Amino acid sequence: MTTTETRIAYGELTNTCTCSVLDETTGEFLPTSDCFGDCWDSELEFFGECVKGILAQSEWFRVEAVRLWNGDFDAIFRATTVAEFVRGITVNSEWILRYEVFADRVEFSLSHHDAPTGSASVVRPLVADESE
Repeated sequence: MTTTETRIAYGELTNTCTCSVLDETTGEFLPTSDCFGDCWDSELEFFGECVKGILAQSEWFRVEAVRLWNGDFDAIFRATTVAEFVRGITVNSEWILRYEVFADRVEFSLSHHDAPTGSASVVRPLVADESE
């Protein structure tokens, strides 16, 4: 008998999103590359809803196979908020995160200047004995 895992959520998150702002003089919504404020908050809130089950399992996470300029790296990080979780699995530059959420992990591909084609990465909550 074979079992298939159920994907809970999937999507894309980027820190270079294009949002709209209201032009006060014309009343039209115009595109802007400013991703902070309401637009970023909304994107982060949606991602947070997708990964809330993962975040509820631990404050400590292991991220594996994040591609950087000199190879793939693993790390352990602490996150108590969605923003900290995103910082733990991304880089300090422009990026696109394509993700699939499962009950015990998030599988993702992180595209950025050092890995334009992305990666095959995963982040899992650590169990109690792993985080000590």
